[in-house]
Amino acid sequence: MDKHLQKIRNAFSDNRGITLVELVVTVIVLGIVLLVVNQVFFSTTRIYGSTSTRANQQMNARAGVSVMITELRPAGSDPAEQGIQGVLAAQSDTVHVQADLSGDGAIQTAEPSEDIMYFYDAGTQAVMRDPGTGPEVMIPNVTACAFTYFDVNNQPLVAPLAGNQLELVRSIGIDITTQTDQGGQMTVSTRVALRNG
Repeated sequence: MDKHLQKIRNAFSDNRGITLVELVVTVIVLGIVLLVVNQVFFSTTRIYGSTSTRANQQMNARAGVSVMITELRPAGSDPAEQGIQGVLAAQSDTVHVQADLSGDGAIQTAEPSEDIMYFYDAGTQAVMRDPGTGPEVMIPNVTACAFTYFDVNNQPLVAPLAGNQLELVRSIGIDITTQTDQGGQMTVSTRVALRNG
């Protein structure tokens, strides 16, 4: 038993320390481990930022299109009774509609407006909404926006429409492409059936 205790005492009393080679190898291994951890951290942060930006971009586009659907759908509600023309302008980058939502025979521009125009502004790269009181940004970071128009037989009408062609519109297609540096490009497409026919 004394031999065993003697070995333990000798191990603790050995003052040799570590050699320079052992220290250099330890620093190199530690440096490699830190480099890998650093790369994983920055890669994860970059992916998170990109995913977050894309999610916000997608949310903005879908929320904007959802509002557009809600406001375009009642275009020309009860046009025969009220004498209201549902679609006032139908171009490839602009749509202007009205609906007598209150049923009082007059079109109001106080919110909720009964006279709405959506158009693509290439200068600000945004889809704008004008409720009759001035345009506001509806969907930002838009690189392309197209409105298409269809008649009661689901046949496309060639924009721009004028005069009695406007009365033929029964549905409106919406295609909006957004793009951001981190989020990339994304397109939202839908079709809105109008209640005017």
